[in-house]
Amino acid sequence: MAYQINKTDGTIVATVADGQIDTLSTDLTLIGKNYSGFGEAFNENLVKLLENFASTTRPLHPLKGQVWFDSAENKLKVYNGSAFIPVSSATVSSTQPVTLSIGDLWFDDVGAQLYFFDGTQPILIGPAYSTAQGKSGLEVDSILDTLNQTRVVTYLYNNGILLGIFAKDSFTPKIAIIGFSGNIEPGFNAGTLANIKFRITCTNSEQLGGAVATTYARRDTSNTFNGQVSVGVDAGIVIGSGNQMNLLVSSGDIEVSNFASDKDLFLKVRKGLDQETAIAIDSSSRIVDIYSGKIDSTMNVGGSLVVAGDLTVEGTTTTINTSNVTIEDKTLTLANVAAPSETTATGAGIIIRSTGADSSSYDKEIVYRSTSEGPPPTGVFDVSEDLNLAVGKQLQIGGVKVIDGNSLGSAITSIPGVTAFGTQNVVNVGPGIPPVTQMRLENHRISTVSTNFDIELEPDGTGNVALIGSPRITGMQDPVSQQDAATKEYVDNTIESRPLIFSMDLSDGKSNTYIINNVLNNLAPVGEFRNGTYARILCTLINPSSTSLAINALPPSISTNPFLTDLSGSSSLAVTSISFPTATIAAASVSTTRIIKTFQIVSGAWTWQTDSTLPP
Repeated sequence: MAYQINKTDGTIVATVADGQIDTLSTDLTLIGKNYSGFGEAFNENLVKLLENFASTTRPLHPLKGQVWFDSAENKLKVYNGSAFIPVSSATVSSTQPVTLSIGDLWFDDVGAQLYFFDGTQPILIGPAYSTAQGKSGLEVDSILDTLNQTRVVTYLYNNGILLGIFAKDSFTPKIAIIGFSGNIEPGFNAGTLANIKFRITCTNSEQLGGAVATTYARRDTSNTFNGQVSVGVDAGIVIGSGNQMNLLVSSGDIEVSNFASDKDLFLKVRKGLDQETAIAIDSSSRIVDIYSGKIDSTMNVGGSLVVAGDLTVEGTTTTINTSNVTIEDKTLTLANVAAPSETTATGAGIIIRSTGADSSSYDKEIVYRSTSEGPPPTGVFDVSEDLNLAVGKQLQIGGVKVIDGNSLGSAITSIPGVTAFGTQNVVNVGPGIPPVTQMRLENHRISTVSTNFDIELEPDGTGNVALIGSPRITGMQDPVSQQDAATKEYVDNTIESRPLIFSMDLSDGKSNTYIINNVLNNLAPVGEFRNGTYARILCTLINPSSTSLAINALPPSISTNPFLTDLSGSSSLAVTSISFPTATIAAASVSTTRIIKTFQIVSGAWTWQTDSTLPP
């Protein structure tokens, strides 16, 4: 009968016929039943196993897990199913060996350091320093104090020099420590190396000069006080390199004074983006200017205005019939009647008389149209002719540019009625006056300018965000929350690496190899899933038991004598009928075992991982 040779996992590696040998299925000679020369083949098998197939060439028919001693490299190797890989070993040399394999150790006998090879490069295990670098890093030690108590300390070295000692106790070392003197206190204790410091920025300090650090403000730089600043003496605050300004309290009165001789005092405010001088006091000439040069400024006096000196108002309402008029005054007041009103103001302005080619009146006018004149616009100046500003000049409203020869002013925040623009290089969008840019349209890109702002698309009502022409959305990250969009790779990975659940009857004792080849490869082909995918199979094994029936124990009922004897004395079998009572056979018991078999796709193939038996 032929021998079936099985591997450890139960699969058949070869079938050897009677009287034959098999030298092709494995690197050992497989001997069939009644083979005449079995002794030689058997002994050679033992020798090959003893020497681990030692040779300069690898075995021709290896099995996964087979060991081979490579005589060319003098290294033991194991077959992983596709190639022989070296068994981890240690090498001592002054340079990195070229034969290192994953898991090998290499001791550098020059630097006195041990390395682990991870398959790409050696990884230093220790010590962290080489012989040439000298002792460097931390070293933990136990030493005695002057009371003979054991203390644990941590030394810090660099290039063989002790930088300091870390400790948790206060004590005096019993034996002097090279590179250190004095007592040891909790924390870091600096050694005797000259000029040793922690050259880093400290984020906090308990005290400055013995006082709590939070009570100090620096004198060498500006300080910001988040709370109220209070000066508790009438001497107040002195400002300036020459103590020019003094803010103080004198007999309950508040004084703002300038101690510098013949120096001016200014009160400035900001109007829009411009810094303006509201009040200027010239100490040398005793002149006070209020909004000097600001013709649109107004000073309101709630009561009487008393002028100790002369008050000169230059100019009166005058009609001048001359060709040229020179007015020293800077302000020309029109419609200055006793009871001015919108009615008296209407029509006021400047009119330049002119006659057209047909001798008709063709005046050039800048004339005010009152609110009562109707129809709109009213309360405006009508200008009959074009305005031509000189190059470099601009039109302003309220001191703010509206337009010049090249651009609109920053104060223009809306332009209703405009239906088209020329091609724009960049369009910045943002809130505020002046606006703060938060979004930018440039070329074919919409981007945010302010940090950490979203780009939002908000259709009105039931409108949707529609992409025209079936484009793709690219550059997405994997989703985090439930409403995030998912990438194709994220969906594919989720589907192709999800755990698979199956169940099957394993009462016929099929092997893991059978399950992989005939069940998983058909139900879940590896090409449709990713490496790392798990498959869990609930396997049920039904084990029936048999029940025997003892026939001989049943009492028979015989209706006639079992034998007859004739006159000659001979006898013969004469049983005519036998009846048995009804037999009752107990039902066979059945035991059920349930096992969860776990498989995983590894390197593109289903691989058995583990079995776990469920409780009955």
